Amino acid sequence: MSRIPNTLALKLTFWYTLVVIILITIAFNASYLVLKKTLDQDIENDLREDIIEYRVLYQKEGMDGVKREIDRDVKSGEEKKLFFMLLDKDGNLIYESDLSHWKFLPKDQLIIEQVFSTKKPVLKDTSIPDRDYKTKTIHDLIAPDILMYTGESAENIQNIMALLSRVFITIVLIVIPFASIIGWLMARRAVKGIKEVSRIASEIEKGRLDQRVSVSAQGAEITQLVNTFNAMLDRIWVLISEMREMTDNIAHDLRSPLARIRVISESVLSNNNTPQEFKSAASDTIEECDRLLQMINSTLDIAEAEAGTSKISKQKVNISQLTQDACELFEAIAEQKNIKLVCRVEDNYHIYGNIQNLQRMLANLLDNAIKYTSANGRVDVILTHTKQNIEIMVLDTGMGIPEKDQVRIFDRFFRCDQSRTHDGCGLGLSFSRAIARSHGGDITLSSSLKKGSNFTIRLPRA
Repeated sequence: MSRIPNTLALKLTFWYTLVVIILITIAFNASYLVLKKTLDQDIENDLREDIIEYRVLYQKEGMDGVKREIDRDVKSGEEKKLFFMLLDKDGNLIYESDLSHWKFLPKDQLIIEQVFSTKKPVLKDTSIPDRDYKTKTIHDLIAPDILMYTGESAENIQNIMALLSRVFITIVLIVIPFASIIGWLMARRAVKGIKEVSRIASEIEKGRLDQRVSVSAQGAEITQLVNTFNAMLDRIWVLISEMREMTDNIAHDLRSPLARIRVISESVLSNNNTPQEFKSAASDTIEECDRLLQMINSTLDIAEAEAGTSKISKQKVNISQLTQDACELFEAIAEQKNIKLVCRVEDNYHIYGNIQNLQRMLANLLDNAIKYTSANGRVDVILTHTKQNIEIMVLDTGMGIPEKDQVRIFDRFFRCDQSRTHDGCGLGLSFSRAIARSHGGDITLSSSLKKGSNFTIRLPRA
C-alpha cells in the first residue's frame, strides 16, 4: 500500500482546503438560519395582517362578508396551503374553509380559552400528522365573541431550504477540487525556496560545495533563509579552501625533502662499502619515499583537477574503445582472483577529454571493484548513453559499502577498510571524481552491504 507523502506542500494544501470548507459551511449555516428566520417571520406577518383585515371586514360587512372573503382566499388550489376556522369561546365551530386537505388538524381548547381571556394572539408551529412539514398557525379574535383559527403551510419554506442545501452540497463538491488545486499551487509556490535550499543541501552533501541557492522573491522569510544559507556556504567554502590550500602547500613542500632523502638512500645503497643492514634500511627508505611521493603527487593532481588549473590538453576521445582497453588490461588480474569480468560497451561513442586522466579514472574504479570482490565474484562494466551523456557503470558483487560511509567515500584519504588489509591510501576515488568533474561530469554511488556496489560515471557526449 502506497504511503501518502508527508510534505509541507501537502499539509498546506490540506489545511487551505479545510479552511475553505469550514468558511463555506459557516457561511451556509448563517445564510440558512437567517433565510429561514426571515421566511418564518414573513408568514407570521401575513397571518397577523390577515387577522387585522378580517377584523376590519367583520366590522364593515359582518359575518357574511367574512365568509365570502374566506371562500375567496381558499379558491384556485389555495385550500392546500391555507385553512380558516371560526370558533366561539366554547370552541364550537361557527364556520370553516375546505378542510379536506387538513385532516387531523388539532384544535386546542386551552389556547382558545387563553385568547378569549387575554385578548392576545397565539402564534405557533403546528405539526399535521400526515405531513412532513409544519404549519404556521394563529389564534386571534376578529370580534369579542368570535375567534379565528387560521394557518399557512410551511411547505414552500421547506422546499426553499432543501434547494439551498442541495446548492450548498453542489458548491462544496465543486469547490473542494478547485480549492485543492489552488491550494496546491499556492503551497508549491510558498515552499519553492525551501525545496531549492533542500536540493542544494543534497548537492552539497555529495561534495558540490560550489553550489548556491538562487530563488526569486518569495517573501522576507524565504529570502532571509536563502541569504543565511548562502552565507553559511560561503564561510564553509572559505574554510575548506584554506584547509585544502594548506594541505596542498604541505604536500608540495614535502616533495623536495623526500626526493633528497631518496637520493641519499640511493647513494647509500649503491656504495659497496655500506653494511648489508644499512643497505636493507636504505632499500626500505626508498620504497617508503616512493609511496609518499606517489601520495603527494596524487594529492596535488586532485587539487589541480578540482581547481581547474591543470594544463592538460583535451581532445576527442573514443570512450567506448578506452573502456574496452581498460577491461582488457584488468582481465588478467580478475582471472588471478577467479573473478568474472564482463564488459558490455556500445561502440563508437566519443567525449572531449584527456586520455591519460580518463584512463587513470577507469583504472581506479576497476582496481577497487576487483580488489574488494571475493573469489568467484563478478565485475560488470557497462557503457550506455542518453541524449546528453555517456554513462559508464562499474558493478561488483563485493562486500559493499556501509550507508554511513557512502557520503564520505569520495573524500581524500578516507577508507572504509579501517583495518588497512588492502593496499591504498584513500585517494583513488577522490581523484576519479575530480577528473569526472573536470570533464563536466560526475561519479555517483549506490551500494548495499554484502551485495556489492555500483559506481556510475556520467560524462557529456561530444
